[in-house]
Amino acid sequence: MKRGLMLIFIPRNRCSQSAQYSLRILLAIGLSFSLSACASWPDRPAVAASIAATASVEGFDDIRIYADADNGHWLQWRQQWRDDRERAGTITPIRMLAISSGSDKGAFAAGLLNGWSDSGNRPDFTLVTGTSTGALIAPFAFLGGQYDGTLRTMYTTISARDIFRKRPVEGVLGGVSLADSAPLTHLIERYLTDQIVDEIAVEHRKGRRLLVTTTNLDAQRGVVWDIGAIASSGNPRRAVFIRQLLLASASIPGLFQPVLIDVENNGQNLSEMHVDGGTTASMFVVPTALIWSNADDTSIEAPRSIDLIYNGTLQSRYDVVEPRTFTIMERALATVLLMADQQIIAGYRQFSQQHNARLSTWTIGADFPDEDHPLFDQGYMINLFYYGYERGLE
Repeated sequence: MKRGLMLIFIPRNRCSQSAQYSLRILLAIGLSFSLSACASWPDRPAVAASIAATASVEGFDDIRIYADADNGHWLQWRQQWRDDRERAGTITPIRMLAISSGSDKGAFAAGLLNGWSDSGNRPDFTLVTGTSTGALIAPFAFLGGQYDGTLRTMYTTISARDIFRKRPVEGVLGGVSLADSAPLTHLIERYLTDQIVDEIAVEHRKGRRLLVTTTNLDAQRGVVWDIGAIASSGNPRRAVFIRQLLLASASIPGLFQPVLIDVENNGQNLSEMHVDGGTTASMFVVPTALIWSNADDTSIEAPRSIDLIYNGTLQSRYDVVEPRTFTIMERALATVLLMADQQIIAGYRQFSQQHNARLSTWTIGADFPDEDHPLFDQGYMINLFYYGYERGLE
């Protein structure tokens, strides 16, 4: 069993690796100073839920929608997308790629995409979605195989110090996180360049779509962001804002500080607290009514292809649990999350069967050793990358 794990480190679809802290000591300190305030965190006055629910990001139009929004909102988004594809002359069968959360296990998806390219069988995807580490991968998966080398570098040459700096004492003394994600911020800035943003905008105008998810912690709702719409907006802040969203999508609650996104409603300014998209769902597949139905009365056959890359295992693994309080808590929560993700994937399978869609699901198999290792251990990620690479060649 992995030891020293803090429950708040756990992304939705897996337990994180050992956090290298003593959970008992930190908990004792945290209980002693639970009422301490964090002077450096901005004051955010409370607002009515109705005002927050209809707020928007100033300077950007139609760039986001709540994941649980009703079909009316989604159908409007779908129709706009179809209109854009018609104008671009790209009404072709939609092929979708969804990349899940998984922290350092994103190396699996990075390797798989590289192997898929080298197999000569990797398609161009019309729609790409990403959550958490999947959101960091999604822009490069969206732009195609010419950025395979970037993904290889991102997931085989980094270590924990390139992602976060530990600050456990500040975290438990009334702070917002146990680590500082400034290194991850710099990593995103290094790879998601202005050129990348411009290339995303070009593909968006062709009718392709790139979506990433975050979790609005204030509203307890998942948010889907149209990255291509932001990239093609012409707003001078577009690149900075996209980087901010990728950081938010990958900000594991409690481990990394949340990301505040400034919004407004009828002249009233407020900020939303956003964290890891995997907090609400480990991956995002656009609802049936948007893509697969024939609600627009078109005679064109609805698309029938979804590829899911799940950065984890969906198989239960036997392990004798040590009789320790936090080990039991860790194992129990990991089991809850595993069962939830199994149900999500089962729902996708049922959906594909009902709509005669081809569904391919890629997961880390039981043949890859589930060994204890520090979070973002470089050796582990290299091994997982090449494991994914071999899977992609198949």
